[in-house]
Amino acid sequence: MMKKIMAIMAGCAFVALCSCEKKDLLDAKPNTNLNEETTFSDSARTIDFLFGIYADIGFSFGYRRYTYASNISAGTAEGCDEAVHRLSGATQPFVYLFNGTLNAVNTAPYEYMWWRPWTNIRRANVFLSKVDGAPLSDATKTMAKAEARFLRAWYYSILLKNFGGIPVIEDKVFGPADDINMPRNSYEDCVNYIIGEIEKAADDLPVEHISQNFGRITKGACLGLKSRVLLCAASPLFNGGSVATDEAQKKVTSYPSFDQQRWQKAADAAKAVIDMGFYALHEDNATAPGYGFSRVFLIRKNREYILPGMQGPNKTMEGFALPKSRNTGTTQTAPSQNLAEAFGMINGKPITDPASGFDPNDPFVNRDPRFNYTFIYNGSLWYSSTTGNRQPLYTYNGAPNDGYGTVAWATGYWWRKMMDENTAQNAGPNTDRCLPLIRYAEILLNYAEAANEMGNTGIAYDQLKLIRKRAGIQPGVDGLYGVAAGLGKEDMRKVLQNERQVELAYEDHRYWDVRRWKIAQATQNVEMKAMKITKTGATSYTYEVVPINVNAKHQFNDAYYLFPIMQSELAKNPNLIQNPGY
Repeated sequence: MMKKIMAIMAGCAFVALCSCEKKDLLDAKPNTNLNEETTFSDSARTIDFLFGIYADIGFSFGYRRYTYASNISAGTAEGCDEAVHRLSGATQPFVYLFNGTLNAVNTAPYEYMWWRPWTNIRRANVFLSKVDGAPLSDATKTMAKAEARFLRAWYYSILLKNFGGIPVIEDKVFGPADDINMPRNSYEDCVNYIIGEIEKAADDLPVEHISQNFGRITKGACLGLKSRVLLCAASPLFNGGSVATDEAQKKVTSYPSFDQQRWQKAADAAKAVIDMGFYALHEDNATAPGYGFSRVFLIRKNREYILPGMQGPNKTMEGFALPKSRNTGTTQTAPSQNLAEAFGMINGKPITDPASGFDPNDPFVNRDPRFNYTFIYNGSLWYSSTTGNRQPLYTYNGAPNDGYGTVAWATGYWWRKMMDENTAQNAGPNTDRCLPLIRYAEILLNYAEAANEMGNTGIAYDQLKLIRKRAGIQPGVDGLYGVAAGLGKEDMRKVLQNERQVELAYEDHRYWDVRRWKIAQATQNVEMKAMKITKTGATSYTYEVVPINVNAKHQFNDAYYLFPIMQSELAKNPNLIQNPGY
């Protein structure tokens, strides 16, 4: 890490980056009128400083990830096979992610993934160095330090996921005059450091906070992050699977060799969350099949959210993703037919299975209920500002406002997941939505995947049954919710990969999953597809799968398994090693 990164965050600028005016996780704002002495001599300001480290916790979350102009934003969904963005051209940051032009000089797609974690790591280090002198009770200090340790580990885990091994500065607080030319630690060093910090933090945190502290770090959040980090570490890309040929690059981008027991550690970590007995899937199949899956994202406090990214009542996603008829802004994105095809039927079978009942001439009937809560498709009911109630939203070719052909990048679908069909961006109430940074469904899928890789396929079946039952899928006569009986490890692996694509769509997982599985060459070198619907009668339509007209062809090569270290950083610090392929 380089002189610039720490100089920016040192001295008189330090509190401008770090402090907050209010003890409210929903509204953490910088305070530029404080200094180190006035901050840590006051109990409220000390906690405000901690909340300043919280403020960026959801910065990398999918749909908001690339905000690079006043009216333009995109996420990792547009950088993989989940969705398409309205803009094209290599000047748009997300386009570099899929068009074969990612490099160490054009830094827009990843520069902030470097600076923001380092900024917050320094915030955490400053807090930990000063909090013991603050006028707080010993119990408050203990919990606050544990929260800061978790947050520091959280930001390190983001760096590790993006870049591989990075310098581990531990508790150091660098000043503007310091010469900082640290080398990258090995991938193994970084995993060990993150896990060690998580475990220390977990011991000093409660299972549940009192209500006014909801959203602060808990023991479950620590164990959930541990599960995620160890699952990634056990995966093919990092478990001795570096694409590098240079030995120094191999060391910083993966473990030096494969170890099957890393999967067991990942399984144990996920099981530890489950064994807490505190978390559960939010289930409601009585209102409608899969209704609980829809609502979990719209209930601020629930037992499925392990780490919520706190937000006040808002319509940010509605303004980002709802189509023109329900939006006063500029719709940024639309989901792809590629993603739609991953969703099976209500009997749990994939649409490619002749026994599934899928009809390409009526493709939206009897689908996995999660399909209905992930996509707006032709005829979906959504709140209308004109009538004040839900009205059909049409996506067929030539339909006014929202139909295929009204925009060049049309897919025949619009986003639905994490939004409430009883409101719109241009009318109706705000949503009570928090970001699902870690939720229990992910932990169940983590456990299933790791257990399956250890040969415990039965455990994978059990987790799939829980998730698919909540989804509203029919159990079938065998009670397997559409999963074929007797699957071996390889076939179960494919089922679990598909289940993650469906269950965790738009939640900033798919982009990283296909990389850690080391299958992105197959899944990302693809043509992006749309569903073109033609109206043939009052209620009759034909359906045709066609290429999307914008950003249709995606390209991926092995270098893109990790982001490059910025060339400007390499120039300032000769001890940094570049990632392979750049």
